[in-house]
Amino acid sequence: MMSCKRHPLCKQLYRNSGHARLNGFYRAYLGKRQGQEVWVIDGALVVSKLYPAFIMGGNDQRYRFNPVDEVWLDNRSGIEEFRYTLAHELIERMLMRQRGWSYSRAHGEGIKLEKEMRDRDELLALKHERKVRASGFVLPGGIYRQFLGNRKGLQVWIVDGPIVRRELHGDFSMGGNGLSDSFIPENEIWLDSAMNLEQVHYTLLQELEERKHMSKGKGYGEAYELGLVVLLDEMERQEKLARAHEKKLRPVRYGTRERGVKTRKRR
Repeated sequence: MMSCKRHPLCKQLYRNSGHARLNGFYRAYLGKRQGQEVWVIDGALVVSKLYPAFIMGGNDQRYRFNPVDEVWLDNRSGIEEFRYTLAHELIERMLMRQRGWSYSRAHGEGIKLEKEMRDRDELLALKHERKVRASGFVLPGGIYRQFLGNRKGLQVWIVDGPIVRRELHGDFSMGGNGLSDSFIPENEIWLDSAMNLEQVHYTLLQELEERKHMSKGKGYGEAYELGLVVLLDEMERQEKLARAHEKKLRPVRYGTRERGVKTRKRR
C-alpha cells in the first residue's frame, strides 16, 4: 500500500528513528497460535499513532513496532476476516523469518493461502446449508458464511446477518443459538457477520452461557441476563490484561521491514 508521505504526521512516522510507547492499543487477548500471542488491537490508533497504512493485521517481521512473538489483528475488520488474517500473518511471518523472503513475496503467499481458505469455506457452507434444509429447516440461500469450529459440543457458524434480519427475524443481532431462536438448528450457535472482529470473542461467550442455562430449563430472559454478566466480566478481565501487558512492553520503533530478522524471544 502506498504511503501518505505528504501529511506532516506521515513525515514524522516514516523517519524510523523515533520510538513510541504502546498505551491503549491492546483490546483483547485470543491465546497462542504457532507460538505467537494473538491480540486484537485498536487499528485506528495504530493508523493515527504508528503507521497510517496499517490495515487488517501485522506481525513482528513486517512491523518494527509490532512486539516480538505477537500477531496483531485489526479490530476494525469484520469477524469473517479473523481466520484468514491470522493464517496470513502466521505464514507471512514464517516465510520472512525462516526463509528470508521479502515482505512482498511473503505477503503474496499469505494472499494465496487466504484465497484457498475462502474457497474451501464457501463449499463447506453450501454443503452444510443443503444438509440443514434436508433436515426440515426452511432457510433462504446464502445464510451460512463460515464455520468457526466446535465449542462445547456445538457448531459455531458465522451467518449473513442482513439476510437473517430480512428473511427470518428482524431483531436478530450479534448472535443466537438453537434454543433461543427456532430458526437455528439446536446444536448450532450463529454469529452475525455484521459484527467487527473484536466483538466475536465476547458474543460467543455470551451465547454459550445463555444456551447452557436454557438447556437447564431457565427462560430466555434470565438466561440472557446471565450471559450478559459473563460478557461484561470478560470485558473487564481483558481490559486489565491489556493494560498489564502494555506496562511490561519497552518502547517500540516506527517503520517497517522489507526482510525478516532473527527476533529474540521475550522472557
